[in-house]
Amino acid sequence: MYMNKILYFFSQLPSRIYWKIKNTILRWRGCDFADFRDPSFGFEIGYTYRPSSVIEFRRIMRKVDREFLPFEQMSFFDAGFGKGATLIEAMKIGIPVVGGVELSETMFEICQKNLKILGRERESTKLYRGNAATMTEQLDDFNLFYFANPFPESVMKQYIQNIIDSAKRKPRKLIMVYYHATLHHVLEAAGLRLLYSYQVKVLFRPEAISLNKIYCLPDEMNNSTVKN
Repeated sequence: MYMNKILYFFSQLPSRIYWKIKNTILRWRGCDFADFRDPSFGFEIGYTYRPSSVIEFRRIMRKVDREFLPFEQMSFFDAGFGKGATLIEAMKIGIPVVGGVELSETMFEICQKNLKILGRERESTKLYRGNAATMTEQLDDFNLFYFANPFPESVMKQYIQNIIDSAKRKPRKLIMVYYHATLHHVLEAAGLRLLYSYQVKVLFRPEAISLNKIYCLPDEMNNSTVKN
């Protein structure tokens, strides 16, 4: 109980500080959520892993829960889940089904270890190792797609097209949450409908702005609709 209170207190800190402290606290249990760059592939495929801000993740997911898709109806897919920090946060806020894809074999194995140590293993969890651009029918089991600037534009374009194709195969309400949306023009060029957008100033870097966005498919791409 005391450990949970301590971790909650630190969750209110800026993301980089929070994860450095939390990783130090949980390291004694064998967990690893430290920033990581896999040297086995280049920047044309994937970027450095860095966990999302707990505060901003919960903020944007509460928005989705209240206005677009309730937690209890979500099946959450994280593209580039890294060491699993966001998957665990999704479980904590009550999302019943989580899954994702990770390119790095090293981080995939660390994620599995983290889930086991923290008692977050579930039969319903579906984790894939591979390139998000190759995910096709696997996406059909999910309705909430989360990505935190995980890969470059070429991969993003194909991944978004795969989500659109999934909706055509299996019409359903789909929501996309884009954290730190540096490539939001890709989603907009693909015809996705913007539902919500907000900016966050980066602490100690007043010139830096993080942009977070929520999208859905327009009606003509899907037989299922969401309210504005």
